[in-house]
Amino acid sequence: MFKAFAKVTGVLILLIGFMGCGDADKVGQVPPEELLQINKILDQWRQGYETEDVNSYINTFWEDGFLYVSDMGTDGDKTDDLEFDDIRKERDAATRVFEKFQDIEIELSVPPEISMNEDGNQAEVRNHYRIQLFISDGHSLEGGFSGVYAEGDNLFIFEKRNNEWRIVEWHDEAFNEEEIRIANNL
Repeated sequence: MFKAFAKVTGVLILLIGFMGCGDADKVGQVPPEELLQINKILDQWRQGYETEDVNSYINTFWEDGFLYVSDMGTDGDKTDDLEFDDIRKERDAATRVFEKFQDIEIELSVPPEISMNEDGNQAEVRNHYRIQLFISDGHSLEGGFSGVYAEGDNLFIFEKRNNEWRIVEWHDEAFNEEEIRIANNL
């Protein structure tokens, strides 16, 4: 009888021990505080660009290890891809856009898709974007247009350094005209 009691007690202690451990985080699940920080940087990225605040915009990126890649809306055609790893080129590109366009509107899909590595110091963040850029009154672009529209998917690689998240890589997977029509049922 003592052996049966000992077995039952052992099983109960084991069950209580498992119950006391609480829920384990799901593999790849992003902790809420990390999610908030990453979303804050995405919002700063969007707002910095929309308000044409080049410093706020550039401060969403890590300078060390920075990489920008755009497929220029031609999936599978690497011959026209744009790629650079110097943050100064991103600053210059943003400055040129801010000088040319008066009003910029960006829409990002919410919530972004986020997957984190096991160490919790790198995250892959995917979202869909739509951007409209309008030039100043009295001016026009080639073809007489007053603005530009673009759409596509972003893949941002975020890194956490010294308890701070920033973007280290940005892969712009732009849509071509046909993909934009399909995405918007046009």
